[in-house]
Amino acid sequence: MTAAVVDGSVLTPGAPLRTAVFDAVRADRDGPVTHELIGLTGHHRPAVRRTALTLLTELAFNGPPSWQGPIEAAAARLHDPDPDARRAAVRLLMRAGGTDRARTALDTHPDPATRIALADELLFHLPHTPCPPGPLRTDPLPGIRLAACIAELRAAPEEEWAALDAQAVAELAALSDRDADRARILGSRWGDALSRQDRERHCYATATRLLTGAAGAHGRRVGVHLARRALQIWRAAPAALTPHLAALVRTAPPALRDLAVDTLCASRTATRLAADDLAALLPTTHHPRSDTAWTVTYALATVDDPRAAPSVHARLASGAPPAGAVAAVRGLLRSGTADAEQLAPFIRQLLRSGDSLSVLTATAMSDDLGPAAAACVPELIEALRTECALRDAQGTEWATRRELRLVTALGRIGAPARAAVPLLERLTRESRQRAGYRALALSRITGERHFIESALRSPSRLRRYVPDRSALFEWLLDHGGLTPEQSRQLRDLVFTLPSGMQVFGARAVWRNEGPAAAGELLAVLPQYLDDDLFGPVAMTTLAAMGEHARPALPQLRALIDRRTRLPHHAGSDDADMNADEQLLEAARRTVAAVTA
Repeated sequence: MTAAVVDGSVLTPGAPLRTAVFDAVRADRDGPVTHELIGLTGHHRPAVRRTALTLLTELAFNGPPSWQGPIEAAAARLHDPDPDARRAAVRLLMRAGGTDRARTALDTHPDPATRIALADELLFHLPHTPCPPGPLRTDPLPGIRLAACIAELRAAPEEEWAALDAQAVAELAALSDRDADRARILGSRWGDALSRQDRERHCYATATRLLTGAAGAHGRRVGVHLARRALQIWRAAPAALTPHLAALVRTAPPALRDLAVDTLCASRTATRLAADDLAALLPTTHHPRSDTAWTVTYALATVDDPRAAPSVHARLASGAPPAGAVAAVRGLLRSGTADAEQLAPFIRQLLRSGDSLSVLTATAMSDDLGPAAAACVPELIEALRTECALRDAQGTEWATRRELRLVTALGRIGAPARAAVPLLERLTRESRQRAGYRALALSRITGERHFIESALRSPSRLRRYVPDRSALFEWLLDHGGLTPEQSRQLRDLVFTLPSGMQVFGARAVWRNEGPAAAGELLAVLPQYLDDDLFGPVAMTTLAAMGEHARPALPQLRALIDRRTRLPHHAGSDDADMNADEQLLEAARRTVAAVTA
């Protein structure tokens, strides 16, 4: 256990030694494992002290109300020279000792950073035993007074709003340099507090005051983070706050400018509104591998701005693909600015690298390029052969994601990938994600229907859900249409059970049957409109239905008329915002198509 604490591996979820530690402490709260951990809180290395304190904090959850050994260890480390260790000690003191012990430490401890950490824990991390924020509004430290104002704003009656707003701005102006690293936390908490009271316009007004310098340099940084939280909560925020953030892009010092750039680029709507200022920034960023340069490039590319193309090509040519390279290339393809002659050598290089992530990135780009990636066929075949040999040796039953992507990419290239046919015909593994993916690739390359027709006659081995075979039917519709038996099969797959096939296959039903299927499709598709994965696909089918989709207009308009973002749980607040913006864009396009 000591070795696992020293190297940090004990914090890895699911690690066997971590499980053993939890089991041992549950069996004996004050036994030798606990004593060893307490001893490690005094280790000479700060990282080890932080790990031991963090592990004790996790062990204190659902434990006894007062766990004396860890309490004393936490109290001793409140004077730790490492700031992160002090913050970890504060969290342990709170979990093991409770509100009273933390409040006593807040009243007696001399270090400002430790006192601020204690106040944060008391005000924001104890939902069941909250600390009244009122007394802390007169604390000697402005950082604590500001945190108390924000905490009180969460539930204050309307008649107190003006006084709390004014004090919060005043305290923000009084912050010192040691509080600068709390700007993100303060801005985010402030936005959450205003959101809880549904004070949308007040949030915009406060953020505008801060962004224009009403509370000094630290206030501007907090204002940027408050603006970002507003963008994540309310749909009208980009229109209200983008002009002020764009002004910082033009005039602020580099650090604050980059913060404003990052906030603008997190939102698709704000990126579009500030596109001219962001595009003007590209030549001034020092070199194409800088973080700010790629942030701007990626944001512009993904909203289909053609000015991003030179920077995307330059960044890909300069080395390993950055995060988001595939989405950026897709944006170039939509805007018609992707240069296949520049991209193909880069894709071939990645495929030859053998690195798992690089191969997946290259395969996705090749898939998107389609026939324009014909030059990559030899490398794709070799990568597929290597992957198949590896999985055969392992006895793998199902196709891996990499195998699926490689086969699909070869199929998308079409006839120029004919050299891959013998290898594809020998594949026997199925895909859990896409039924008939190998048959689809063979039909795309050879132009022959019998591969897909044979796959559709074969029963699926997956019994838990309806497999997605929509691409097979779409290809048949493009190459001679469906037989009566295939039409019946398509209807069964789409209308029998809720599934991905129900959404992805709906367009094939519409193409095959036309207005005769409108009623059944309208009974199915509207239930998926607010889903970040299925919603845009369902809307594509509704848009294709045109005036026959008019009964879905109330649901579409209700989605468009929301003031707040849809809760998607896509992995982060920015990801939720991005998903909501894409759904909103798709809904507006769909309404325009249906009402045209």
